[in-house]
Amino acid sequence: MKLPTHRFSIKKAICCLSLAIAVSGCSVNTPQEEGVSKVNEQELIPIESLFNESAIRGVKLSTDGQWLAWLQQHNGAANIYVMPSDGTLKDAFPLTAFADGVDGFYWDIHQLAMLVSKDTNGNEQHQIYRLDLENEAGKLNLLDTKKLTSKEEVNYEVVGQASEKVDALTLYANHDDPKVLNYYQLDTKTGELTLLLSNTYGFREALIDSDGIPVAGVASNPDTSVEMFIRKDNTWQRVLKSEPGEILNLSSYNPELGSLYFESSVGEADTSGLNRLDLDTGKITRIHTDPNQRSDLYKTLFNKDGELQLVSYYYGYREDYPVEKDFQEHWQHIADHFSSRVEVDVVSMNEQAGVWLLSIGSDVDPGAYYTYHLEDQSLVRLLDKDAELAAQDLSERRSITYTARDGITIQAYLTLPKNKGEQLPLVVIPHGGPWGRDYWKLGGSFFNPVAQLLANRGYAVLQPNFRASIGFGETFIAKGDRQWGAGAMQHDLTDGVEYLIEQGIADKDKVAIFGASYGGYAALSGLTFTPDVYAAAISFVGPSSLITMTESFPEYYRPYIPFVFNAVGDPLIEADREDMESRSPLNYTDRIQAPLLLVQGANDPRVTQVESDQIARAMYQKGLDVEYILAKDEGHGFSKNINRMAFLIKMEAFFAEHLGGEIGARGVGEVCQALGRA
Repeated sequence: MKLPTHRFSIKKAICCLSLAIAVSGCSVNTPQEEGVSKVNEQELIPIESLFNESAIRGVKLSTDGQWLAWLQQHNGAANIYVMPSDGTLKDAFPLTAFADGVDGFYWDIHQLAMLVSKDTNGNEQHQIYRLDLENEAGKLNLLDTKKLTSKEEVNYEVVGQASEKVDALTLYANHDDPKVLNYYQLDTKTGELTLLLSNTYGFREALIDSDGIPVAGVASNPDTSVEMFIRKDNTWQRVLKSEPGEILNLSSYNPELGSLYFESSVGEADTSGLNRLDLDTGKITRIHTDPNQRSDLYKTLFNKDGELQLVSYYYGYREDYPVEKDFQEHWQHIADHFSSRVEVDVVSMNEQAGVWLLSIGSDVDPGAYYTYHLEDQSLVRLLDKDAELAAQDLSERRSITYTARDGITIQAYLTLPKNKGEQLPLVVIPHGGPWGRDYWKLGGSFFNPVAQLLANRGYAVLQPNFRASIGFGETFIAKGDRQWGAGAMQHDLTDGVEYLIEQGIADKDKVAIFGASYGGYAALSGLTFTPDVYAAAISFVGPSSLITMTESFPEYYRPYIPFVFNAVGDPLIEADREDMESRSPLNYTDRIQAPLLLVQGANDPRVTQVESDQIARAMYQKGLDVEYILAKDEGHGFSKNINRMAFLIKMEAFFAEHLGGEIGARGVGEVCQALGRA
C-alpha cells in the first residue's frame, strides 16, 4: 500500500527472507530442474546478472564537482560509495558499511560533508546522520559519523537544506506528537532541533526559502479537496482551493523571480499541467500542459536561479519539452548524441562547475551516468549502472493499450520472451500504490528487471496501469474509488488477461498474478474474486483485509487518511465497513483454487504482518495450498541483496512448478548456504 507521500520522503524497499526460502526455493536437485538447468545454462540469464550486487543507483555530484557518490551493495546492504569525478571505478571505495543499509543521502551544499537518512530493519522510522569528510591529497576520508536525530520511534523526513544558512536542514517529523507532523530545522553540527512550523494547517507538502523556512504548503481536507497556502508578511494566506479529486502539488518557489510554480488540474482540465503564481499580484497562469492531452505533468527542471528549463509528460513513453532557449540548444546536442530509444534525465545542474550530471537508460539497457560540460558541449561517460546486465540480451518492453469492459482505455507494458510469441504462460504484475504507475525504462522499479527475468524464463509479462494509477488524469484516478477487489480496478487486470488470450499471446490455462503492496492485494483478489483466471499467485506484503489494513495505519498517516477513506471506505461507517468486508480476500478463502505464495516483512508499518498471518492461517485450516515466507528483520520493500536473490530463486521455482517456465543454472550457492545457516 503506497499512500500519497510528502514530496521529499525517502521510501525503502523489503527483504531478508527466512529459512523457508532455503527449504523450498534453494532445493534444486529434482530431476526436472537439473535437466532444465543443464539445457539452458548458456542461454538463460543468471538471476545474479539481472540483480547484480555491483549495480549502481542514485549517483550524486558534490557541490564543488570533484566527487561522485552513489548507493551500491556493501556489507550486505545498500551503502555509499565515492570516487573522484575524473576517476574510474577502480578508484571507487565504500564510505559507509551500515548492516541495514542507507535509504538516501545528500551532499552538504556548504562544506565537505554528507547527510544520510536510514531506518532500522525496514521500520520506516528514518534517522538522520552526518558524515564529516576530508580531502587528503585527492582521497576522501571519513572522519566521523554522527547520529543527529534523537528519537528512534520518530520518522524524520528530509525537506531540504537551507541554501543561505550553513548547517541547517529542514525536516518533516512527528517529533513532539505521534499524530502530528510538524516542520523542524536540524542543526547538522550539534543535532539541535528547532520547531519551524506547528502544522495547524495540516500541510502534507511544503517548499522552503533560502533560510530553510517553509514558505508554501498544500493541505488535504476530509472531502479530498486540497488547499494551497503561501507565507506572506509572516502570515499564511490561502491562494487556491481545488475541488475534491483535483490534482494540486508544489513544484518550485523563487521569491527573486516573484514566482511559485505548481502542478494543478484545478478548473476545467482533467490532466494536470504546470502553473505559475505571481507572488506580487496573486495571478495564476497556466504555463504548460501535455500537447497530446493524455498525461499529467511528470517532471519539471529548474536552474539554480529558479528559471524553468524543461517540462516532461509520460503516457507510454516519456516526452520532454525544453522551455528556455539556451537549455534547448544543450538539450538538442545531448539528444543527438544518443539513440531515440533512451530516456535522458538531468540529475543535477552544477553551474558552479559548469557541469550537468545525466542519467541515461532504456527498456533493454540499465544505462549509464554521464557528465555534460557546458563550455565545450562534451559528454563524458562516467559510470555504467550495471555493466554486467548491459551485456545481456534483454527483451523489448512495449507500451500497449487495450479496452476494459466499460470502454476505458488501459495503458500497459508487455514484455515477451525473445523469439517466442504465441500461447505463452502469462504473469500479470499489478503495481503497488495503487496511486503509482509502471514506466518503460528498465530501472523504473524493482519489477521491471523481474519482468525481464520472467520473459527470459519463457513467460509473457503484463504490467497494466489500471484505473487509480497516477499520470492519466484526475478522472482516471477517481474511477478507482471504491473499486478495489471485486470492482473495476480488478476488472482492468482480468480484461488485460482476456485481451492477451484473444490475441493468441497467452495460454488461458497458464496465467499467474504477482504483486507487492496493493499489487499483493490484487493478487489475493485475483485468487478469490476471479478464481478461474489464475493458476498461481504471489502476494508480497499484500493486505488481505481492508478493515485490518485501515485500522492499523501508523498515527503519522493522519494527513493522508481522508484520501484513503474516500478511495477504500471508512471502517467506522457501517455501510462502508460492510462494503470493505465484501472486498476483503480474507473473507473468501473458500473460493481459492490455485497455490499461493505469501511474502511478508515483520516490521512493515504500512501492511502489517497480521495481513499475511490471517490469510495464511485461514488457508491452512482449510487445507489449501499456501506457502508463507516471513522476513523477520525487514519491512515494506527489499533492502539486502542476498535475500532479494533468495526470494527470486523461490519465485522462479514457484512459477516453473505451476506454469511450466524454465529455471536457470544455479550460480547462487552462497545464498542458499547463508539461508541454511539462518
